[in-house]
Amino acid sequence: MHELDSEWHRRFPDMVGNLACTRCTLHTPWSCQKPGTRTYVDGHIPTARGNCFDAWSHVGRRGTHRAMVLSCPEAALLQGGEPYLRKVATGRGVRRELAAAIRAVLADWDNRHPAC
Repeated sequence: MHELDSEWHRRFPDMVGNLACTRCTLHTPWSCQKPGTRTYVDGHIPTARGNCFDAWSHVGRRGTHRAMVLSCPEAALLQGGEPYLRKVATGRGVRRELAAAIRAVLADWDNRHPAC
């Protein structure tokens, strides 16, 4: 699982969350350059690593699916991870700090998305 950076949100504002699997990151038609040129698209924000060419250039952190859901709970909520995060937040054997952080994210989520 990969965390895409803010450039990808800027370019694709309809994107939900910022977690993507390897297939979605590597096998997309998205490019940092205008078609048929070596010129970046308007407003392109380059990565700190230098030249960028596609989504793979804009990957921040990488990890297992579980690790990325726990480290990016806001994105995970947008992408359907609410049941898992609720289970972790109240589960036994979860580090106290992690559970507290997830509960805080869930409380904010609940405030913004009240139950019907």
